[in-house]
Amino acid sequence: MSESLLIAQVTDPHIRPSNISYRGVNVRQHFLNVLAVLAKKPLDLMILSGDLASVEGEPESYAWIRQALHDFPHPYVLMAGNHDHVVRMMNAFDMPNSDEVTQGMLYFSRKIKNRQMLFLDSSPYRIAKEQLEWLENKFMESDEPTLLFVHHPPVICDCKFMDEHAVLQNIDEVWKTLDKIPQIQHIFCGHYHADKTVIYNDKFIHLTPSTAFQIDTETPHFIIKHTRPGWRIIEWKNKQINTHVEYL
Repeated sequence: MSESLLIAQVTDPHIRPSNISYRGVNVRQHFLNVLAVLAKKPLDLMILSGDLASVEGEPESYAWIRQALHDFPHPYVLMAGNHDHVVRMMNAFDMPNSDEVTQGMLYFSRKIKNRQMLFLDSSPYRIAKEQLEWLENKFMESDEPTLLFVHHPPVICDCKFMDEHAVLQNIDEVWKTLDKIPQIQHIFCGHYHADKTVIYNDKFIHLTPSTAFQIDTETPHFIIKHTRPGWRIIEWKNKQINTHVEYL
């Protein structure tokens, strides 16, 4: 497993159904600018990790994103966030149904360069029991190191506003499952519009900034810290995970 795997995680673009600003930010242009940078990198995969749409899974937002990605030169996968609608998103992107897309939930696995990645759906502010059972079953007969991606962080992150108002509702249940899986050491999330890594029970939970705007982590009130679009780069080589955030 000497060949390096290079991933970009892009999250929370909050694309509007028309070309108007979102909280004063031209989110469409931000997204296009990020794509232009990432198109020039030797990526193996780009992960769009939720809140693709601005409010509630607007079909026009998904149609615009699909067109924006038409000429993107690298493979990509889509995840759902709390501002998305799984069925509308799947229809807009012609995503195939499978045994892992059930009851309106989008969760799945991918293997690239013989490395495993798992993706959960926390769009209803919860990770359903079916997904947690699926996750645990993945490791019944495998010791394979795995990266996990989920929109909501499965821990409290010392980000005052988001921890108080937008936290995953069944954190204890989710962590009870994650604690049983030593093969998962790195968990990559969005949702918090922040760049931060939290270490909890020897696992690294990485928060990735939004392409739209970043939220101040120090205040209990909603304050936009800045509007520079950001993303995360993940390099997996041998058993080593190196990750950092970049901004425009």
